[in-house]
Amino acid sequence: MATDPVAQALAAMKKAGGSPQAELPLVASPKKNKKTTFRKATRYKTRMDGRLDRSYRDPKRFGALIGREIKRQGWQQRVSVARIMNAWPELVGDKIAEHTRPVRYEEEAQILVIECDSTPWTTQLRYMQTVILQAIAKRAGEDVVAQLRIEGPNIRRPKYGKLRVQGRGPRDDFG
Repeated sequence: MATDPVAQALAAMKKAGGSPQAELPLVASPKKNKKTTFRKATRYKTRMDGRLDRSYRDPKRFGALIGREIKRQGWQQRVSVARIMNAWPELVGDKIAEHTRPVRYEEEAQILVIECDSTPWTTQLRYMQTVILQAIAKRAGEDVVAQLRIEGPNIRRPKYGKLRVQGRGPRDDFG
């Protein structure tokens, strides 16, 4: 008997007289002891008339595509912080945003540093710290900013030159 599978199938067809009900002989597979893995058939959506629906090929919105890339790269926290810094007037209101601004974000400690333009605004913002943290948590998520560091104005007085005045030194009364 021939070992060729095609020859075996032809011999079986001749023996059965060409009838379609005849069983074909089993052919030895080169992968004898390995489990056969089958790929799951992909089902595509069809339209009402039975034709293939090709809407999956339509262009996606840019926000959906960029959101998927942000998740893949692990940039969620950085993007959330950037949204907070860009939307600062919406978070705290226009009046407060005129006198304050977010300066930097310390990622390992989850601290957002805010600079105020005067000492009274620094004090006022420290009183409002919990309200601002709640607004940030609502906008960007609770695990993005854990603490606010509110700093006063960054006014450096000259140490040398004509504008240097001998005296008590800088005080906490910038304005």
